[in-house]
Amino acid sequence: MKFSFYRGFLLLVLTAGSSQAQQLSLGQLVDLAMKNNYAIQTSVLDEAKTNAKIDEVKSNLLPTVNVTGDYKRYFKIPGQVVPASTFGGPEGTYSTFAFGLPYNLSTTAQITQKLYNPSVKYALKAADLNRDLTALSTTKTKEDVAYNVTDAYYNLVTVVQQMAFLDSNLISTDRLYKVTDLLYQNQLAQRVDKDRIMINKMTTETQLKTLRQSYDQLVNLLKYYTGIPQSDSLRIEIKVKDVLLPSSAEKGSLKRTDVTLLERQKDLNIIQDKNYKSGFLPTVSAYGVGNLTYFAKGGDNSVFKSVPGYWAGLQLNWNVFDGFARKAQRNQNRIDNQKLSVQLKQLEESIQMEETNARNKFAVEQQNINSKNEQVALANRVYTQIQLQFKEGLVSLSDVIQSEQTLLDAQSNYLTSLVQLLQAELEWKKATGTLLEK
Repeated sequence: MKFSFYRGFLLLVLTAGSSQAQQLSLGQLVDLAMKNNYAIQTSVLDEAKTNAKIDEVKSNLLPTVNVTGDYKRYFKIPGQVVPASTFGGPEGTYSTFAFGLPYNLSTTAQITQKLYNPSVKYALKAADLNRDLTALSTTKTKEDVAYNVTDAYYNLVTVVQQMAFLDSNLISTDRLYKVTDLLYQNQLAQRVDKDRIMINKMTTETQLKTLRQSYDQLVNLLKYYTGIPQSDSLRIEIKVKDVLLPSSAEKGSLKRTDVTLLERQKDLNIIQDKNYKSGFLPTVSAYGVGNLTYFAKGGDNSVFKSVPGYWAGLQLNWNVFDGFARKAQRNQNRIDNQKLSVQLKQLEESIQMEETNARNKFAVEQQNINSKNEQVALANRVYTQIQLQFKEGLVSLSDVIQSEQTLLDAQSNYLTSLVQLLQAELEWKKATGTLLEK
């Protein structure tokens, strides 16, 4: 389903700053935010960090090499107590012997390769899912930024439209004041008539000042979202055309990133549970060691000997009983998975509600916007006619003020409908996951 909305007088370009400032449309603002927004940059860095963590997990598949060195200088060589009979002494007696030399230097190189460790396999799968999760988080951040930029832009649209209305009203009030002043000088109007018109004029001017301040604040907010320095000037092209509401999305075709995030988290929980289960299995590693030890003694009878040694082996590690820690971890993981299932159902219901509300609101405001626009045009014609009649002395000033208030009410109702129409379109895009679509 397609709805089209277009107002010629919304094709305005207002300037915040110098006349040589950048001029950006809504699409350009969103594109700029995708490149420069700090939240998005942080999410991209999180992706890079996740990729680095994946490299860390993959390192467990490669062999490890450790080299150690040890130097000892014995000032007194430690001894051993041994049976004296070992060296021809009497039975039942013991002697102390010191073995070795005072200088010892040992170097050892060991290479270890894990042959069987199921937790590494699940860690790699979990790492890939984490990469998907961080990428989805970046997409979610981009959607949030696009929503914020569009929302600020739509607020700017309504502020600009309201300023245009008040500017037009102010011109009419100035004309009316000049006419009333002329009538007063010819003693055809009272001073109170002039004062009442001046009050209306001052009220309108105050409203315009407030709106200009709001406009500047919204422009600064857009600068913040898009990464434009606050000191730079920025021109915003105010244009609303082809407000679209797509057809209803089927439940199976939902594109919401937060739905996919929850689904990926459930997948991650399944992998985590398998990893806990793998903790009941042993791990097997192969290793090889090369050792070279130097023994030395100084003095007249100096000695320097090297003793090499090489060996290889297999190492089995099996945590047979851990005090039911793994069982507790699996229970926690199962509860987390149940929570994710509940959150997923809740989110799907919330999406359907958002979609329905946005569609209904859009349909109502689409019908109202044309009617309220006609009311503004009619109230404006009535106000113009009353002003002419007032100049000719056919109606009182009270009639003029009443028609002016009617015009203000019609303009306010139109702006309210415009805001709700734009917000309905924005909420629809959010509900159907199409915020980043052009």
